[in-house]
Amino acid sequence: MNKESEFNIGEISAFLGHFYKLKEIKRTGWKSKLHLNDAESVAEHTLTMVVFALLFSEFSNYSPKRTIKMIKMILIHDLGESLIGDYTPKTIDFVKKKQLENSAINTIISKIPWITIKTKYYRLWKEFDENSTEISKMIHLIDKLEMAIQASYYMENRKDIKKEDIRPFLESASSYVIQKHKIRDTKNSNNLDIEKKDVEEIKQILLDFCK
Repeated sequence: MNKESEFNIGEISAFLGHFYKLKEIKRTGWKSKLHLNDAESVAEHTLTMVVFALLFSEFSNYSPKRTIKMIKMILIHDLGESLIGDYTPKTIDFVKKKQLENSAINTIISKIPWITIKTKYYRLWKEFDENSTEISKMIHLIDKLEMAIQASYYMENRKDIKKEDIRPFLESASSYVIQKHKIRDTKNSNNLDIEKKDVEEIKQILLDFCK
């Protein structure tokens, strides 16, 4: 790779600062619905998604290139929230939220000092946002799955949180699959390629977890 300039912490500090900001932003749903003062941060949500993606990638024998792409997509998927905050569903118009997210991401990625890398991240964000490739579909599903797992963690580790308290989060996760995706029987389907089968497998994992 031809270096456009020397790697310098000072040059990436403006971009890197947005990741530090995500450590300070609490996930709104946990605060508003479960009334948690020490709710999970956006950065913590992202970290757990990375762990799940790594384990699933290793289990599925993905190539390093594919695994790294998944991790990159996860790392930037909520990065816009460092500027606009974390909105829960139904608190903001969907189109308006998309506009805010895209504007925020464009501002953040523009702070990467190297044109080649900057262009790659713009493309990666567009792929995630359009949600039309198998990898982007997988990351969107992992996003919902992590929320469901976190809800279950709170129920198991907080005495004042009951099953009925986390039910809205489980229903939100499962309804995403039901409304946006058609579930296929992957065991009896020979026409699906490996990527599509993996997407279907994560869908089923999510639905089973949310029962």
